[in-house]
Amino acid sequence: MRVRAVFPGGHLAGELRGRSDVVVSFTPGSYARFDEREIERQLASVAKLLWTARMKEYYRAVSESVGQEVTQEPPAVGRQDQEYYAARDDLVAEGWSTDGRVRIVTQGMLRWSVTVADGTLRTLTEQEFADRVGEAAARLIADQMAKIRVLKDRCYGRELHRYVVEALVVDR
Repeated sequence: MRVRAVFPGGHLAGELRGRSDVVVSFTPGSYARFDEREIERQLASVAKLLWTARMKEYYRAVSESVGQEVTQEPPAVGRQDQEYYAARDDLVAEGWSTDGRVRIVTQGMLRWSVTVADGTLRTLTEQEFADRVGEAAARLIADQMAKIRVLKDRCYGRELHRYVVEALVVDR
């Protein structure tokens, strides 16, 4: 899967390649004009746009696989689904760069925040900063996936979760 999102105005873009490879890029000369607070705001917006694009692409692939249009997940059926959906929407995942300069947090993959340590943009080159964002994003995605596995086990039980995963693998 490969999806791209651009902040309105076009100076900052993000791309998700595969499951967890996030690459950010800037229009020529724009990195030098950012300050930490503005880039935090724009990165949080790009993260939300990327997640939306990822889900749209995911549903397109599911639609192609099952031979009919799928545009959203099925509605909750029963207590387990309701518990899972509610807990998933409250789930907080986070990731940070190895140097701690960039931190990304999401709640339910719906609300996003990015924190960039003061002085980062004047200390790091554009490529170094983009690499730090990629590290933080990869850690956030890994954290989200690990917490979703635990949540599914809690809500549905290990056996049902294992059955669903095996069915998905066999169906491919």
